[in-house]
Amino acid sequence: MSARFVVDAVDAVAPVALDPSQAAVLALPDGASAAVLGAPGSGKTTTIVELVADRISRGWTPEQLLVLAPSRAAATLLRDRLARRIAVPTDGPLARTVPSLAFELAGAAARLAGRPAPRLLTGTELDADIAAYLEGHVADGSGPNWPDPLSPAVRELRGFRSELRELMARATEYGATPDDVARLAREAGRPEWVAAAEFWREYQALQASNRPDQFDAAEFVRFAVRAIREGGDDDRVARLRLVVVDDLQEATESTMAVLRALVDRGVQVIAFGDPDVAANAFRGGEADAVGRFATALGRNATAPLVLETVHRGGAELRALVGRVVERIGTAAAGPQRRASVATPTSTTSTGGRAVAEPSREPDVARPPIASIRATTPARHAAAIARVLREEHLLSGVPWNRLAVVVRSGAQIPELARALARAEVPTRATGRGTPLRDDLAPRALLAFVEVGIGRRELDPETAAELLIGPFGGLDPLGLRRLRLALRHEELAGGGIRPGAELVAEALAEPGRFATIEGRAARRAARVAETLHLLRGMASDSTVEELLWTVWEKSGVGERWRRAALGSGIEASEANRDLDGVVALFSAAKRFVEHRPTEGALEFLEHVLDSDIADDLLAPPRADDAVVVATPSALVGLEFRTVVVASLQDGAWPNLRPRGSLLAPQRLVRVLEHRDADAIDERKLVLDDELRMFALAVSRASDRVVLAAVDNDDETASVLFSLAPDAVPIASAQPAPLTLRGLTGRLRRELADPAAAPARRRDAASTLATLAVEGLPGADPSGWLGLAEPSTDEPLFAGNEVRVSPSQLANLEESPLDWAVSRLAGGRASIAMNLGTIVHWAMETADGHDVDALWARVEERWPELPFDAEWISAFQRRATLGLIRALAEYLGDFDRDGKTLVAAEGRFTLPIAEGVVASGSIDRVELAPGGEVVIVDLKTGNPETSAAVIAAHPQLASYQLAYRDGVLDPFLEPHGEHRAGGAKLVFVKSGVRGKLYREGVQVVLDDDALDAFRERLAAAAALMAAASFDGPREAREFRGRTDPDSLLPRVPEVTHD
Repeated sequence: MSARFVVDAVDAVAPVALDPSQAAVLALPDGASAAVLGAPGSGKTTTIVELVADRISRGWTPEQLLVLAPSRAAATLLRDRLARRIAVPTDGPLARTVPSLAFELAGAAARLAGRPAPRLLTGTELDADIAAYLEGHVADGSGPNWPDPLSPAVRELRGFRSELRELMARATEYGATPDDVARLAREAGRPEWVAAAEFWREYQALQASNRPDQFDAAEFVRFAVRAIREGGDDDRVARLRLVVVDDLQEATESTMAVLRALVDRGVQVIAFGDPDVAANAFRGGEADAVGRFATALGRNATAPLVLETVHRGGAELRALVGRVVERIGTAAAGPQRRASVATPTSTTSTGGRAVAEPSREPDVARPPIASIRATTPARHAAAIARVLREEHLLSGVPWNRLAVVVRSGAQIPELARALARAEVPTRATGRGTPLRDDLAPRALLAFVEVGIGRRELDPETAAELLIGPFGGLDPLGLRRLRLALRHEELAGGGIRPGAELVAEALAEPGRFATIEGRAARRAARVAETLHLLRGMASDSTVEELLWTVWEKSGVGERWRRAALGSGIEASEANRDLDGVVALFSAAKRFVEHRPTEGALEFLEHVLDSDIADDLLAPPRADDAVVVATPSALVGLEFRTVVVASLQDGAWPNLRPRGSLLAPQRLVRVLEHRDADAIDERKLVLDDELRMFALAVSRASDRVVLAAVDNDDETASVLFSLAPDAVPIASAQPAPLTLRGLTGRLRRELADPAAAPARRRDAASTLATLAVEGLPGADPSGWLGLAEPSTDEPLFAGNEVRVSPSQLANLEESPLDWAVSRLAGGRASIAMNLGTIVHWAMETADGHDVDALWARVEERWPELPFDAEWISAFQRRATLGLIRALAEYLGDFDRDGKTLVAAEGRFTLPIAEGVVASGSIDRVELAPGGEVVIVDLKTGNPETSAAVIAAHPQLASYQLAYRDGVLDPFLEPHGEHRAGGAKLVFVKSGVRGKLYREGVQVVLDDDALDAFRERLAAAAALMAAASFDGPREAREFRGRTDPDSLLPRVPEVTHD
């Protein structure tokens, strides 16, 4: 195989050959500020790097240059490229963000003035403060007079707080005060702005008192602007000669204010951007910032320059971007749309990242624009995974040169997990989710919550700790633990449920010492950890508490090994490790910034916040597919981009933004624009198209549009902008994963209809994979092929006891019965309720509703419910059962019947070594001497007379009566005769009664002898060495396979 090595701009230190329009930027006179318009792929970032390198080569010092990027991630990439290109030492990073610069300048100004250094108020803290003030207003009836639509319930919403925070930030950026906003609100007839201005005024006063040296990002920029304008000859700005801005279309008014201040100080500003791919409108970004650059700066600005050549992608991809942007307003620009596509060369664009790629002849056609229309979300994800694996395996594209773009950040986790299951390594970008919503951090925090007493150690919390990532138990282990503790409780005469006992044991170190097994050892470790935390709570920082949980859990090394692997396990391990690192970073920052506050305040800070702080985390250079929203891909380039979940109504999403407080409308008023003359829907559509243009323009080779398209979901209208997209077939192709290949080979090997040669080839290939250690390839691990561990009968040498209540289940499926018998049945709430109702009937002092219900109330706390509303619902349902039972017992009393036995146990010999045994709910004697055997049922009633007539449980009772087994109960009552048996259903009634009876008439001797044989046959099934399940045909890939066995085994464990 031949190889070619592509060295891209990140690692390249040699100059890049610029086209004439790019070179014109470098030729700008010193001191001449200008905007540079460039279409996606026209080399804006490359020109920036060469511009800085040119000035350094001309004798400028790094301190005289500064590059501003729209985000921290973009600044990091630019910093690395610049460092490698200029190869000279610098005092600090050449590339920064505006907030970073503002923080430095505001801090320096404070130190010069002798004031404490200001601290940035995080999004989490800001949201929590606003929420607290709003809650306080509702609680004491104070605060602004909000108009009717903005009720207290609305003001509790995160969306309302977000708009209120946005409105205050935008007003701050424009230098407006609460009084200014109130005046504009009255002029515009916006009562919600009047209320917001009053809230803002109070907010400023409270913040000045509660957080005197803490400010949000917009306030920091205002301080920085003032520092720039008032600075002296020896400050940071005085040394600057040139500031270069990348992706100016993402700039907010804060950025523009900083640039105006810099220009007023005599600094040259050259700004690059393209309004057609602006993606920051939801955070106050101004797409027209590039087009109105000269007007905004007001001095020393030349006419805008235009980069005339697109170096990314071919004509087809350029045409796709063109069809999108031609539907967008020009935003005071437009010449960049006329850029032509560069003539292809032997150099492959790599978007400024260093890779070495072996050249491969592609094994599949790779049209530059393709489409996927899947019928289900699962097939949608599978098709995307297939495309990505083809790109990597067949076309040699590194994983990190592939990207999947979705409209919303909420879509990222599910899609990333689906791709990981298909063995596609992924990494997500963006702000992420709040720490409390991430599995590993939430589990760590739960331990600390319990340890310091913020959260009660109840049964639900105990289960959460034990089956969480730091407890180490699975649901089956937890069930075994509950059963072991329950057995000990019953042996001591107690009746408490197992879940309650587990919670109690976790609070007492050493309580699990009497229980054997791995589950008990792990539970003991959790109990010891909680004990340590309780002892540390008063004098330890939250960092120390978190570290104690982490260290005691012992999961670190296991997660590290898993993270170095591949597939879903590696993806989950990486996600968990990232979450833990983010949590420790948050804890460290909290301790540094709030040294007087403890773990309780940190927990409130993290757990009560809906905002994901932009935490610093170690950079990840994984060879993984990027899954992100368009805004996270600003300034990046990939070989192939898949635009996923492109659904109608979701993208474009034309729902008006800021529908509660309209912060963007306030911006237009502050800019003295006619807000009423602007088509809000057109603005939203333009923003949606810009994000789509940004997404598809990231690709240098290929774009794939993907959506679910079925009767319920429709593909987006954006598909119409790619009429030449080649559909990707949805048929099942050859698998591109080792796991998929193994599965296919195993199916071929086991298929009796396959040709012998194919089966031999499959066996040979599987043998090769097995030698390489591939899971699932070695037949020794295949289910169903291993020899049974024993062929001894289940009841070898022992008496077989047949339970009448289990006879029907045994006959229907011996396999189901055996699994339930050996592994334990599923104890449902309905079964537990039935047990309590039976117990109430047996032990109540009377037959009225009050007496029966009093007995139920005694044992109600034993029932575990997941929520209070479930308990209330079941309580009402159980009261209905009790009323029906009371009515039946009242009728029993009025009819003059006698209760001969309640819960009477019996043993009935059937054959040699076989007995039937059980418990009879009631043996009733009528005044005429008829003996009727009654079984109470709390479930759904059986209405079929045929089923009742053949009911095995009732037949067993009748056989027991005929054979005299019940005589000890009846002897005190004189003469009697058979009266049959019946089921009494108390869940629903019939013919005006709350209950229903299913009567089995008296069976004659022939019928009872036949039933005895049936019991003997059942005993033979129970005593067997193997058990059969029901034979059922199943559908597999659209066809029915009659030779397949599908055991119908019910769940045998539960939480």
